Amino acid sequence: PDTAKSYQTVGDVFFEEDNLESAEEMYQKALEIDLEAQPDNHLVLSIRYSDMAIVLTNQGKIGEAIKMNKQSLARKLHIHGDEDHSDIAWEYIGVGVLLMKQNRLDDALQMYDKVIEVCDRLGPGEENREIVALAVVNQAIIRDKQGDLESATELLEQSLAIREEVFGEMHPETAIAYQIIARIYGQQDRLDDAIHASTKALQIRMEEHGEDHPYTVHTFELFLQLKHDKAAAINEEGLALSNAGGDYTHAVK
Repeated sequence: PDTAKSYQTVGDVFFEEDNLESAEEMYQKALEIDLEAQPDNHLVLSIRYSDMAIVLTNQGKIGEAIKMNKQSLARKLHIHGDEDHSDIAWEYIGVGVLLMKQNRLDDALQMYDKVIEVCDRLGPGEENREIVALAVVNQAIIRDKQGDLESATELLEQSLAIREEVFGEMHPETAIAYQIIARIYGQQDRLDDAIHASTKALQIRMEEHGEDHPYTVHTFELFLQLKHDKAAAINEEGLALSNAGGDYTHAVK
């Protein structure tokens, strides 16, 4: 087990350095050692499989990642006895993300429904609300991809309300919700709402990360694009009014 921990630690270093192939190799060695040393349903094996799933996902090996995620989930279900535990809800979140990466959007929606059902049974604890907010925002992203902007908007507004309640108005997790909803509002030509949401996201990013951080820069680019779209819409409206006025003058003559 100590050797497995050493391999795991080295793997974590490689992962942080974005050396994913080497990280995978170290995580695999740690998993193999613990498979020999630990009982089949030991919690550490669930952790090893989960780490493998993450590093495989980051390399785009989604099929292999799903297999690892299922192994992790099976052990946690055995440990907890049923699915009514926050650990299981988090595992379901991971499965949903992998299904989204495979473009199995309906399957992912069903998985997020399971997440919400588990959390509803667990009650209104802070962690459960956090999990629900993540499940709902991922459902919104799926609805957006499916072209159902109305449902996407409703889900995002629901997720935003939960995140503000759980994390507070000026938290990075809340900024994510503002940023996504700003983009959806923009697609619906609700540009004033979109600019307001992007402004809120930008305020949070500036406070949390400073003006030069990539998150802040990305949010500022979204804000500028929405302002540009608003100016273009006003310009088009002005041209339309001008043309209508010209036609009216011609008719009078």
